[in-house]
Amino acid sequence: MQKKPRRTAICIEWNKKYLLLHSSFPWSASGERLSPQNIQYFGLIVPACMLLLGLTLQACWMVLREQRFLLWIAAGYFLPSVALAAQSLMDNAQLARWSMLAGTFYLMGSWALAHGMAKRQGGRAFGALALAIGVTCMAAMAYYTLVDEQLWIRTLWLNSSICLLYALGLPSVLRSPNAKDPFERALRWSYVSIVGLALLRPILVLNWVPGDQLERLTASRFWFLLLAITLLLGLWFMVVLLACTFRDVMRVFDDERNRDPLTRLSNRRRFFEAATRCLQMSRLQPWTILLCDIDHFKKINDRWGHAMGDKVLQQFAEVLESSVRSGDLVGRLGGDEFVLLLNRCDPESAQLVYQRVRKWLQEQPMLPAGQCITTSFGAAAIDSAHALPQAMEQADTALYRAKQAGRDCMHTMGDGLSATLRFTPSSPAPPIPLPPSAGWH
Repeated sequence: MQKKPRRTAICIEWNKKYLLLHSSFPWSASGERLSPQNIQYFGLIVPACMLLLGLTLQACWMVLREQRFLLWIAAGYFLPSVALAAQSLMDNAQLARWSMLAGTFYLMGSWALAHGMAKRQGGRAFGALALAIGVTCMAAMAYYTLVDEQLWIRTLWLNSSICLLYALGLPSVLRSPNAKDPFERALRWSYVSIVGLALLRPILVLNWVPGDQLERLTASRFWFLLLAITLLLGLWFMVVLLACTFRDVMRVFDDERNRDPLTRLSNRRRFFEAATRCLQMSRLQPWTILLCDIDHFKKINDRWGHAMGDKVLQQFAEVLESSVRSGDLVGRLGGDEFVLLLNRCDPESAQLVYQRVRKWLQEQPMLPAGQCITTSFGAAAIDSAHALPQAMEQADTALYRAKQAGRDCMHTMGDGLSATLRFTPSSPAPPIPLPPSAGWH
């Protein structure tokens, strides 16, 4: 005897299960079966919640205007919620008439979510490829709606295209630079779960839902299960996304509060907070404080303007950062005055930092016509956080003595030590001419 095809057997089995489930779900609180109209209204809960989630993201964007990706992700909630609401209210004949429009909303929402996630990571969601997927899906849906009415094939095309559009955001999400951050990991795997659910839907439709039952799919337990999973996953994804967004915003605010806006170095407050913590770690002894400024900086502003002075400060800050180790601290106190805290470094070894800075300034002119700047350093030893104010005073006195010694040198003070080091390069820098009526500072 010839065996029935596998799909036919599965369909017969699922017909029995479907009739059983459909006859027992859903129920009202009093134990009576809900009417078809009430079932439709029950199905509106999920799209209504998705709409509220989208409104929440839009409200967050109105507060955090710099986070433009929130608008795209909000659209990723808005657009599918409209199509989902319509699909829950329509019967099969109405779905056939409006399938093209509903499919467009689903596809646009899927790409908006993928684009928003890619934009958040600084990547892209391949707009041209997304357009090709959308056009192909719409063409297939038009054929299986207008020419050969096949609901289950149309459903497969739509769900497969949604999965592909979600997947366009995966390369940017998986290449996240903050892979070790727990919030970023949670967000990454939440998005991967969304892509996985989109992939699972067409597989379920193809293998587990009989073709003749698709007409009653939106009133089945299977449909409500998918709605519940979609809502829970969407809610979890939004919670994690907002947590990451507000964390990033707070980091930006903290960075703006603690960094010098011109040089991006630590400002006075942040430097002293970091220095206090560092000086409490005895394993980093000994420490040395360095104060430095640019010789005749007022003269640079008078001759070439404040724009050139700002540029010199930015370049000088980069020189200081590149001349120390990653664990050392560099900050700007104000004007052209900078401060450094060197770990595991005594004042004698700190002279190497001065020499590196001095050599770089000689070899890389910062002013027009190849003219170089010079700098003076004051150094003082420090042994604890309590001694920080005293060490700063000693370093400031040492810087003043370096100025008195003719500038372009380093003076060291502390524990009875007072010495001046002058680094003499093989080719001295050309002097900076003094403009008329300009004074020295």
